[in-house]
Amino acid sequence: MPIPSLLTLGQRQSIPYQTFDDLQLRRLLDEKTIRILSYPAGQEELLARQELFCVLRTDRGLSRIKDAFAALKEYERAVRLWRSTSIEIEKRFLFAAALAQYRALCRILSSLSDCGKKLAAVADYWSAALATLPNLDEDLDAMQKELAVIGAFNLSFSERAYMTRDAVPETVYDELSACADALGLAMSDRRGARIRLNDGLSHAIAELHPDAVARFDALTAPYTSLAFDAPIAYIEELNFYFAILALCDRADEMSIPVCFPTPAEKRQYLAHNVYDVSLFLKNAQRIVPNDTFFDEDAPFHFITGANGGGKTTYLRACGINLILFLGGCPVFAESASVYPYTSVCSHFPADERFSSGGRLQEEKQRVDRLLETCDENTFIVFNETYSGTDDKLGCEMTLDTAGKIRERGSHGLFVTHFHEVRAGGYPMLNTVTEEDENHVRTFRIVRDLGITSSFADDILRKYRLDAASLSERGRNA
Repeated sequence: MPIPSLLTLGQRQSIPYQTFDDLQLRRLLDEKTIRILSYPAGQEELLARQELFCVLRTDRGLSRIKDAFAALKEYERAVRLWRSTSIEIEKRFLFAAALAQYRALCRILSSLSDCGKKLAAVADYWSAALATLPNLDEDLDAMQKELAVIGAFNLSFSERAYMTRDAVPETVYDELSACADALGLAMSDRRGARIRLNDGLSHAIAELHPDAVARFDALTAPYTSLAFDAPIAYIEELNFYFAILALCDRADEMSIPVCFPTPAEKRQYLAHNVYDVSLFLKNAQRIVPNDTFFDEDAPFHFITGANGGGKTTYLRACGINLILFLGGCPVFAESASVYPYTSVCSHFPADERFSSGGRLQEEKQRVDRLLETCDENTFIVFNETYSGTDDKLGCEMTLDTAGKIRERGSHGLFVTHFHEVRAGGYPMLNTVTEEDENHVRTFRIVRDLGITSSFADDILRKYRLDAASLSERGRNA
């Protein structure tokens, strides 16, 4: 029976590291967490992770799993100490300690059967593993008795192992104390010397207690083939969950909602009040949420508006929360229904030097390479691509890229300052200015339903805002 994992990675790493850079996620999360997120989870794995996150978002669940995590860390330390020593007597003491920690860890993991599907599988496995060792308790007690004989020299183990000499006999100590008193000196209370255990001492101890050593080795023989390293993998896996929980804690402090999106059967990304948590990096005191509008009727949007109007913030909010959803994580929104896309990619203006072909040509080549990886299950975001050229050429290249995306059936968002792209008939988003109760100006992203195109007509009909629907409402009023 394979050892159950708390994280089953997808078959293909389909979110490039560059996308994590573009969305600022590599500044928010550690590299191991980023690596896991770069493999979108399948729907079954996605739901199982969501379930575990739900458990971790409760006080009782978090406390129990943190206790298990602490036990894992203690166990990992015990195994590391045992494996790191080359001194045979020392190795026997440390093996017994590691085996006792193994037993304790199995019991803790076995108690987590009510903490979601993933931990239930873990609990069943380690409960069964412990059941295959019916004599473990008795054998550990017997090992300790043999170690008490072997350790007649009072062996003590921590990060290093030392041997302490037996105390000086009381009669000699009393005589020395009396002499010291007569001379007006104080005797130290320390009554032993710490001597680093070495191969020679280890061999001597084994020679002094050959029967105890033999009995100990016979007791440990059935346990030396145990998969001692297997549980240690849970430490890194749980660190992934804790890293995402740390983001949730920051969101809780700012009263930002956290939810678990419903996986959608149709290709869509519909969310209400999505937040860009990369603004945590700027210690933002207030983050303005927005909605997302991607579905089969409007799979790809352009977004235009004034500089500083929140276009890139909106793009990051879309991208970050989608990646978190695909990783089975909670997202920062009030509600969401999202299709499990298999890939997310991005194009942001690059800062590197460009080849002799010029910046524009280099940028076009990067876009073409990116588009080669896209299909109907890809979500792609562009941020001011082709912004380094004039408006006429930049708009032409932008619309050409949008056409290729539409041919591939991909979903996504293109942030641009080329307002002329509205002539292409694609769904449009705009920034609008608002003021809060403190008269602080903010920006929200809204649909632009005023564009004149067949695509816009489709959207208006869907939401019953076209002329025919409005007329029918008037007749029925």
